[in-house]
Amino acid sequence: MPSAAPLCGRKRLQTFDLSALPKAPVRVFLRSPMLDRIARALLLLFLATIGVNWPQLPLNASIADFVFVPLAIAIVAIGIPRSSWHRSDLAIVIYLFGALPAIAVSTDLQVSAIEFLRELYLVAIYIVIAFATRHGFVKTIGRGLALSGTILAIAGLLFVILQLIGGPPWYPMGEVMQLPYLGDTLRLRALTASEAMFACVLTASAPFAIALCSDRMRQWCAAAIAIVVAAMFTVSHAIAGFSIGVLLSAWRPFAAWPQLRRLAIAAVVIIVIGFNFAATISVRSISRGGSSYTDASNYFHSVDKGTMHVGSTTIDYDVMSYARIKQVAWRTFLEHPIAGIGLDRFHIATMRAYHEGQLPQLYSEIDPHSTLLGRLAESGAIGAATLLFLWIVWIGMARDCARDSLIGVAAAAAFAGLLVNSLNADIMNFRFLWAIAGLMRGLYDTAPNSSTPLNDHGHAPR
Repeated sequence: MPSAAPLCGRKRLQTFDLSALPKAPVRVFLRSPMLDRIARALLLLFLATIGVNWPQLPLNASIADFVFVPLAIAIVAIGIPRSSWHRSDLAIVIYLFGALPAIAVSTDLQVSAIEFLRELYLVAIYIVIAFATRHGFVKTIGRGLALSGTILAIAGLLFVILQLIGGPPWYPMGEVMQLPYLGDTLRLRALTASEAMFACVLTASAPFAIALCSDRMRQWCAAAIAIVVAAMFTVSHAIAGFSIGVLLSAWRPFAAWPQLRRLAIAAVVIIVIGFNFAATISVRSISRGGSSYTDASNYFHSVDKGTMHVGSTTIDYDVMSYARIKQVAWRTFLEHPIAGIGLDRFHIATMRAYHEGQLPQLYSEIDPHSTLLGRLAESGAIGAATLLFLWIVWIGMARDCARDSLIGVAAAAAFAGLLVNSLNADIMNFRFLWAIAGLMRGLYDTAPNSSTPLNDHGHAPR
């Protein structure tokens, strides 16, 4: 009987053949139903809480991190699957090595070393989720990632209702802010680090809820709707990536409505351009002749003011913090082009910009909020090249995974959405991004089937 091809990608060119190397002894494990149930429960709990950032703990730890250790033990106890090296594995190793020169030049070795340990922890998440996928927990992973956004979305929408009926404010859930063009607006962060972070959690979650809805599990359709509504209440630039993820994950279900597809593409293009423009500048007034428009809202993300003239029209605008931080990152890279300013040392650059009057005190110690530019500033051309190589490999892996299964499509759509959000977010620090990458990696080695519904072992029911 011929052996099955890999689920993600049919070309073995995507792996490195290590058959010529000496074989390690293979340890045979007897699967215990009890151990499987424990691992499945821990996996679901870890993924369902992976986006929660409340309460705030030292070293950016979260409640999900306390679940990860027993989860890893349970997954390894089930067995370490045999697998060939994939380009993703090699790219991750190169990515880690790309950070070493930035540690060497760092002005604070301890801070940079701790950041490197965080990167190793994220790689551990990738490995454990890849193993869990190989062990047959595909749908459990999909449910966990779908739950990560669903639970927070429902909690956020309940908070919105409470605010509408006069309930007490609670900062960890959200707050009213003044926004350009909108004025006072309630924005949700739903126990995550920020409104943008919540939108990124939903970006990673929505495609899996849509996949489960498409997989004849209609209860997840309501979850997908709740996620979409909650995303709108973030009023964040990360809605751009969210819209990309939703569009790609719903692409196949809407194949019968080409006109709707075209309208969706147009809407997503407008959303991506509009929200990224809003993260760059905010138009405060437009005057031409005797007519004018003025936006008097006080937007705390504003860091500077400017004026431009287009013919007889005068436009006054505010420079947004995201744009100025990108400028600071680029200048830092130009000054330290090889190895950067040091891993997790971007605060040196923002403090300097504050003293030079380019940033207000609120942003004197701020993260890069742009993945590639932040990597350029902190790790230089070496770190940026290894990051780009990793992304290229993951894009290829996502493309292959999207060919054969609903969960693979969801993983690819979530990754694409987060990649778009990398313009204004440090996505490589997101635990759920590495979980999605681990899922795609595990799917590559899993026996394939078509886009028919998957059971919890990643196969179509027989």
